[in-house]
Amino acid sequence: MNIIGQRILLRNFVEDDFSFYNELEQNPVTHKYESNAPDTVEIQQDFQKALSDSISNPREKYQLAICLKDDNRPMGRISIKLNWSEIREWEIGWALHTDFWKKGYATEAVELMLGFAFSDLNAHRVVAYANTENESSEQLMIRAGMIKDGILREVRYCNNKWCNESIYSMLEREWRQTK
Repeated sequence: MNIIGQRILLRNFVEDDFSFYNELEQNPVTHKYESNAPDTVEIQQDFQKALSDSISNPREKYQLAICLKDDNRPMGRISIKLNWSEIREWEIGWALHTDFWKKGYATEAVELMLGFAFSDLNAHRVVAYANTENESSEQLMIRAGMIKDGILREVRYCNNKWCNESIYSMLEREWRQTK
């Protein structure tokens, strides 16, 4: 599966991507705003799950590599999973290697994934969450056209304190208005 953008492509992970995936997941910055960072065993299990999800049918989770279009080299990951089938709600999440920050790649990846959700997955609503201290992720969601629904108070324990999370969403009709 490939989703092709202007500068990037989103594709299924392959076995050869593990060293990159492992490096990304072991980087403390990747999980700075989350409850805990995965250990080596969890990273391996998560990667194997991404590989097996890519061949499941029907598919309820897509965990894709964010790659430079020119050389197919991974620079991050993006996922979308079915949260609530009755209302066709999907949730997206992403992580980008620090070497590729502040270049618009994550925004392009989120925009591509939103398009995939609404045009191919028949999503009614797509949501994303961010620790309220993670201003970069909140700004990315705004740039991608998502709307802030609110703040969930003290829903995550990270960095030795309770943290709030913002929830952003986009509805299918809002996405269609941008096309």
